[in-house]
Amino acid sequence: MDPTARAVFGHVTDSHIIDATNPGRLSFLWQYSDFKEGYPTSGRFRPQDALTLHVLDATVRAFNDLERGPVTRRGIDALVLTGDITNSFLTSELEGAARILKGGAGNSNPAGRYEGIQDHEPAPRRLQLNVWHPEPENGDAPQDQWKEPHGYPTVPGLLAASSRSIDAPGTAFPWYVGFGNHDEAGRLDGSLISNGEQFLDLLRTGPILPLELPEELDTSEFWRLVAGGEKDRGRLLAELPSRRITASDLRTVFDKPTFRAELTQPGQSIDRPGSRDVLYYAFDVSPDVRGIMLNTASPDGGGRAVLDRNQAAWLVEQLQAVSSRYVDDEGTDVTADVEDRLVVLFSHHPLRAFDEAPSSEDDGGESIARDDLLDLLTRFPNLVLWMSGHEHRHKIVPHAGQRDSGGFWEITTASLIDFPQQSRVVEVMDNRDGTLSIITTLVDHSSADDVQRDGPQTPQSLAALSLELAANRPGLDAERVMGSSRDQNAELLLPAPF
Repeated sequence: MDPTARAVFGHVTDSHIIDATNPGRLSFLWQYSDFKEGYPTSGRFRPQDALTLHVLDATVRAFNDLERGPVTRRGIDALVLTGDITNSFLTSELEGAARILKGGAGNSNPAGRYEGIQDHEPAPRRLQLNVWHPEPENGDAPQDQWKEPHGYPTVPGLLAASSRSIDAPGTAFPWYVGFGNHDEAGRLDGSLISNGEQFLDLLRTGPILPLELPEELDTSEFWRLVAGGEKDRGRLLAELPSRRITASDLRTVFDKPTFRAELTQPGQSIDRPGSRDVLYYAFDVSPDVRGIMLNTASPDGGGRAVLDRNQAAWLVEQLQAVSSRYVDDEGTDVTADVEDRLVVLFSHHPLRAFDEAPSSEDDGGESIARDDLLDLLTRFPNLVLWMSGHEHRHKIVPHAGQRDSGGFWEITTASLIDFPQQSRVVEVMDNRDGTLSIITTLVDHSSADDVQRDGPQTPQSLAALSLELAANRPGLDAERVMGSSRDQNAELLLPAPF
């Protein structure tokens, strides 16, 4: 019998849409960082920061042009985005991403023009050296450390072009969005500083861009004042050497209901618990395949994966609803009078990001451990695939099932912000011989021919330039992020569960 395609979907993750001129990024602190290997990379600034929305737009256009699975030729059923769609949980970033997905004029820069540290406005010498300036230098000014010695180009007009709105076509098929740790408010220099939110809110939405610390103030003292009293924060804000920029209320922090409202496609049939804050849900990838989107973001915005017991209980209910046979938590085989469906799990984090041990009493003891989650998932033979991101690299891992189950494949896709800026198209195929094939093919959003160094820029040429900048980043470990050939284009086999 001929193979039958059960579903085809696109997987996109870690777009990290950035409002690149947001003063709340605290970009002035980058000059006080210790740069590794002698090149200017702190993990906070990327030369392509102002081009993240263009990359998402180009990716959506690439899937629209693809239309079908390259192997099965089935039309794409859905586009699924697994978190970190924003970088700094700002309304400007969220609304920009939403416009790209829905179609319309999209822009993550609320000022509509570039007002930040990549231009040639006056700034401390060390900060100027650590940041790539795409515009030509003024007069005899020396080049920054990205141009010299690393060869980053001069691209006249880039900053102005990057700040213009994109006329986005939107997605040509249903789309579903998950929640990541960069979408979770509470991240501040890797930790939660509860008393500093008022300071950061004023800075994010206000009319000043700090350029350096006041004299005789180091970074430790800066953070102490940020976390201190209102008087300390007010004095700090007044004393920071700064330049004037355009203030914007669009740089406020969004909450979970707003994220949910902005990034839910109108008219979709989604099954989720009733709370407005809940960001996990189930949906139909296709008539034959059920999708389950988890929220694995830690409430403190940290990088570890978290799945609390309430969400885990809901997950079991969702799996039981489409599984006529499974193993319960006591190891007993169970049969049920329900219609079987294949299941694909989606989350921001992969299994590797979960703690090995159960969470401690310090964080409520609610998060389940890695092995417990794996045990839960492998009890259901029709869960065949888990898609994730977070690690900014391609990785494919098999997980054996329990009893006679074939287990499932775990596929992690690289990010849109860092090299290789690729996504995947995934085809789930019933081979009609007792096996399933999961076919994964990488999707590029641009080619080298799209890059423009001179003359007018288009959204597509800016996306291509972003990829070129990311591909030439000093110190890039391309082999790690690309993975081996087994982590890229692959056909993954497993026994058909029913």
